[in-house]
Amino acid sequence: PVITQENLPLCAAMAVTAGLDVEVAWRAITINPAQQIGIADRVGSLEPGKDGDVVIWNADPLKTVGAAAAVTVVNGKVVYRES
Repeated sequence: PVITQENLPLCAAMAVTAGLDVEVAWRAITINPAQQIGIADRVGSLEPGKDGDVVIWNADPLKTVGAAAAVTVVNGKVVYRES
């Protein structure tokens, strides 16, 4: 089966609910896939020199049903801010 990108946080949250460590779940949908496809030098973690794409949530989306993006930053620029 294939899990679409949009459903990865939901699947990670379900795994956390079933007992997976939260840090392991975050790595499963961030740095691990970036390493697998050979782009971890650009994305997958927050480090100097990497693309500045990040989402700041209003709650932990792996632990809170209904968590929503509060701020989204792409290439170091805020492109969304919840009102």
